[in-house]
Amino acid sequence: MSVQHRVLLITGGKWHDYAAGAQVMGDALRAAGATVTATEDAAAIGSLAGGAYDCVLLYTQGDRFDDAQIDALARFVRGGGGLVGVHSAADTNTASEPFAKLMGGVFKTHGPVFDFQVDVSDPDHPIAHRVQPFRIVDELYVLEPRSEFRTFLTAWWEGKPQPMAYSREEGKGRVVYLANGHHAQALSNPAWQQILGRAVRYAAGEDWAKRTVKVAAIGYGAAFNMGKHHLTSAGKARMTAMAVCDIDPARLPAARADFGEGLTTYGTVDDLLGKSDCELCIVITPHNTHAPLSIQCLEAGRHVVTEKPYTITVADATRVIETARRAKRMATVFHNRRWDGDFLAIQHAVRSGAIGEVFKVECFFGNYAEPRTDWWRASKEVSGGAFYDWGAHFVDWVLQLMPHKIESVSGAFHKLAWHQVSIEDHTEAFVRFEGGRTAHIEQSALAAVEKARFRILGTLGAIELKRAWAKDEGLRVVSYRSGQRVDGTTPFFKDDWDGFYRNVADHLILGEPLAVTPESARKVIAVLALAEESSKRGGAPVPLPFEQ
Repeated sequence: MSVQHRVLLITGGKWHDYAAGAQVMGDALRAAGATVTATEDAAAIGSLAGGAYDCVLLYTQGDRFDDAQIDALARFVRGGGGLVGVHSAADTNTASEPFAKLMGGVFKTHGPVFDFQVDVSDPDHPIAHRVQPFRIVDELYVLEPRSEFRTFLTAWWEGKPQPMAYSREEGKGRVVYLANGHHAQALSNPAWQQILGRAVRYAAGEDWAKRTVKVAAIGYGAAFNMGKHHLTSAGKARMTAMAVCDIDPARLPAARADFGEGLTTYGTVDDLLGKSDCELCIVITPHNTHAPLSIQCLEAGRHVVTEKPYTITVADATRVIETARRAKRMATVFHNRRWDGDFLAIQHAVRSGAIGEVFKVECFFGNYAEPRTDWWRASKEVSGGAFYDWGAHFVDWVLQLMPHKIESVSGAFHKLAWHQVSIEDHTEAFVRFEGGRTAHIEQSALAAVEKARFRILGTLGAIELKRAWAKDEGLRVVSYRSGQRVDGTTPFFKDDWDGFYRNVADHLILGEPLAVTPESARKVIAVLALAEESSKRGGAPVPLPFEQ
């Protein structure tokens, strides 16, 4: 949290595990930077008059408060304090009209605990900025409104949308109610916890409704139209495209045509950094320029998103990280394919426990094809080699599935057929993790017979993804979790490539955790680089040259 809000968490009632709920919510808010005092003593309301708290968080039920305490709570809010009610807070002191009007609504009924979707009904509400629909296993509360409020999350019950989150103003203060939260599982839902943190901040008086980040793209080349893709995605995350820099003046009119004449264009990075007030620079240039350009932008006080791969060498990645730390700026990498639908399906299958503990991952990408000779990616000096294109995505995927300490990296690199280019024909990396876990990643331009894109082995089953981009095939999951063999196909999730920039905006605007940390991106580079180093040493295992 940008401000360390002081939160009084009052719990207690009959029908829920309030101690577990207090633990889950308190831990989540403390991790986000809040100071939380948790109690079941309703008399703690009396401490509000002393200015010790910015926000009261209620997870209560039944007649918890007397009239004097309800009046003290209302005076606290009207004087500028915040109030957040969670789930059964709407079933608290239901006979008290002052409490019901303060909370905004009263519990009416609910169905059984089941899996349902929560939708964003008001994306312009500050708490809902960049929030996506999410599923939760919970009770679905139905409320009876008692005051005017602004709903921003809803869910469907018996054919009608029901408010799952709303806010209202009371005097100088704010009230937020979150209907979800029957048990610790629901309270632990990551999407809901993000909303809880924002609800506390909003109720405590923070206002980020109009906050944005001014963005510049360095490189607007024709390859995959990536300049436009980056700036468009950043715009969807409520950031603002301000400038484009490209050394080829012929590319600049295309940028202005895409984003309007209000976009300022520059021919050099020095001009961009010297004349633009951009806050975030996106480096979309050949691989060998990533490190120097990122460092230049960081030293000029800008945040940086670097296209993958982060850098070509581990030493360069470390220099970028150290520069970012000194400058107190963000430096992340565009590992957007963490949000690919097929990979999201793999992650979900692994996290569900369907295949038990993962101990081996095998990946393959490639075919039998002569590389293009007229592209900088075919130059090892510029690109880093054949492994540095899709290899960066595959290694990042593997490291998400294997979040364990790397013990060593081995490799085998071959140059056998395509001598008209300087990149390799065939590359392999073998990664050994703690606990005997392993991963094998193979890339080839000499694979006349291909292999499965992913083969993942666990202690209770396995996952297979046969081909890249075979959207109609789905994910094969074989599980023995039930004691019997279950062999089925799981559909892919929907691609969510804008998820990367939503997270960047959440981090820069709200200080929420960064998904792609620079340290995780450096581990990707370590696998790519050390696999080649190992190959030069005859395949000898090479440890990582930095602490993990």
